[in-house]
Amino acid sequence: MLKKVGAIAAIAATIAVVVAATLGGTASAKSAKVAVNPLCKKASLGFAGPLTGGAAFLGKDQSNWVKLMIKNWNAGKAMPGVPKSLHRVKLNLALLGDSQLNPQVSATVARQMVANKKILGMVGFAGSNEELGGGPVLDGAKLAYVTGSATKDTLATGATGQKPLKYFFRVVPINSTQAKAGVSYIVPKLKLNKGSKVMIVDDGEAYGIDIANAAQKAFKAAGITKITRESVKETDANPGGSAGFAADMAPVALKAATGGYKLVYAPSQDAPDSQAFVEQLKTDGYKGGFMATDGSVSPSQYKFPGAYVSFFGPGIDKINKTYVKQYKATYGAASATDPFGAPSFVAAQMLATAISQQCAASHGKKISRALVAKTLKKVKLSTTILGYSMAFNNPADAFHGPKSGVTVFQIQPNGSYKEVFAAS
Repeated sequence: MLKKVGAIAAIAATIAVVVAATLGGTASAKSAKVAVNPLCKKASLGFAGPLTGGAAFLGKDQSNWVKLMIKNWNAGKAMPGVPKSLHRVKLNLALLGDSQLNPQVSATVARQMVANKKILGMVGFAGSNEELGGGPVLDGAKLAYVTGSATKDTLATGATGQKPLKYFFRVVPINSTQAKAGVSYIVPKLKLNKGSKVMIVDDGEAYGIDIANAAQKAFKAAGITKITRESVKETDANPGGSAGFAADMAPVALKAATGGYKLVYAPSQDAPDSQAFVEQLKTDGYKGGFMATDGSVSPSQYKFPGAYVSFFGPGIDKINKTYVKQYKATYGAASATDPFGAPSFVAAQMLATAISQQCAASHGKKISRALVAKTLKKVKLSTTILGYSMAFNNPADAFHGPKSGVTVFQIQPNGSYKEVFAAS
């Protein structure tokens, strides 16, 4: 009898264990089924741009606008273009990479971004040469990167000797769009004709050469045939630094002043270089016009009265005043006069929206760098702090950037930037 009871007890115990295991397994399966990926609770972004050197103001402004976007995003407040119904994944800015407008340094920064597995997207790089240096590393990791300023036409499409950057996106128009808009304004403004002499001076870098080539085509299309090309290495890339730039630029400025040129068109990524160039032209007695491009947009550093500058976005007065006010309160009034960094706010917003949309579509279960990049292609914002919508809708850019957004400013006697033209 004791043996029988013992046997029954043993059987009961075994059944209990099996049942418990089964229930436990069911519970575990159920738990696993509803588990939310930690990166759908809080994800990380990275930023890369020049934070030291002559162009440090560019990277600092851009990174500050990214920080402002993340602060507003995490606060859950209404934001231009973001649907109220979208569940926002909290964001963290995990890494600030100082790429220094240097392609070799950019590759190192890219490897740092890739190594941080929490980073699902990066805002940057700032310059086209940086994209060419660091982009292939990010592509290899399927890490999407959205720039607020790199404008070389062929970054996404590729060219001879340059593979297309597959995970690269931008929220600014390409160089040829900016060049065409700038030329369409400046030719009638300065009353240039087929007899007018124009000098185009690039900065010896991927960015400057590309936009200079585009401008040359645009001038020719406008009937301007007397075009002279020059090249002067900008300060950050010049072996002699600022002194080297000054020495190389001096004979070019003298040639423009004594050669009867009506316009000097000089794209550069260094605003102080543009200021030094136009001041030297004045010293040499030059009487014509001077036009720089987006890399020189800095009211505190490029401020020669009467000079022009084309840009890939709106003036600071056209940017949503709520955010300009926040920016000014946090980062100072001087920095808040410069519109260069604001597109990076939108770049971060596009990434944030892609992350949140992917998490929502998978009920918080599936998120990866590749999935974020795939979702990013389809993100559309009905409006932005820039005052217009945003989508990667330009076929000429392999649908990796927007179709428009160019403006032209003329510098006023007090150094302020006055918008004189906005391309439709």
